[in-house]
Amino acid sequence: MKTLNSLIAILKKLLGILEDEKVALINNDGLKVAELVQIKIKITEEIEQLGIKNALDDNRVTSLIEQINEIQETNLLLTKQALRYQEVMMESIAKNLSNKSGTYQQKGSYDKEQSINFVDQSV
Repeated sequence: MKTLNSLIAILKKLLGILEDEKVALINNDGLKVAELVQIKIKITEEIEQLGIKNALDDNRVTSLIEQINEIQETNLLLTKQALRYQEVMMESIAKNLSNKSGTYQQKGSYDKEQSINFVDQSV
């Protein structure tokens, strides 16, 4: 019984960490996310050390695990979205770096070839 209560306490702690991670992902706070991942690893190790076999028979544990899975799935989607955003930004920057912007020529006249934009406005 004591180990089951310990498991429930650890799962509640993990749930709180996942909520904090969700907020950090929404706020694009990479340092906080990295810190929370390390905490999650330690919590996972604590759960493994408990070694409770019939914990899934308890409704409280099952409910907490379902909540953890939901938040973890949300956090995974937020992470994928942030990574995709970064990819799009990098592609846009790389594309614009290959385009020449307006510069002065050696003769002193202004040469404007193409503007640099983060959003492709051509349709």
